[in-house]
Amino acid sequence: MSRSCVTRLSEQQLKVVGEINFDNALDMCQQGERLISKAAEQCEIDFSGVTRAGSAGLTLLFSWLRHAVNLQKTLTFINLPNDLLGVAKVSGVDEILPIK
Repeated sequence: MSRSCVTRLSEQQLKVVGEINFDNALDMCQQGERLISKAAEQCEIDFSGVTRAGSAGLTLLFSWLRHAVNLQKTLTFINLPNDLLGVAKVSGVDEILPIK
């Protein structure tokens, strides 16, 4: 199994790959924060490489949003997996997340 990670595709786009769970969420959060810090003012984060996410993924989204706001940057999330979208809908936060 490949390692879960966050990678930079360009100055405006990051990609998340692998499973997001509570065992790796902190590490992935830190990876993302480092990359968001170096990203353009508007950055898109692609989740098409995520195999599984759930509530740990939702925690990650909000952590990255908070970090981006502190840096006066704007994030957009694309290609969220169905399990992550489901948790966001059940939690009632799907309407406030910047999902494209």
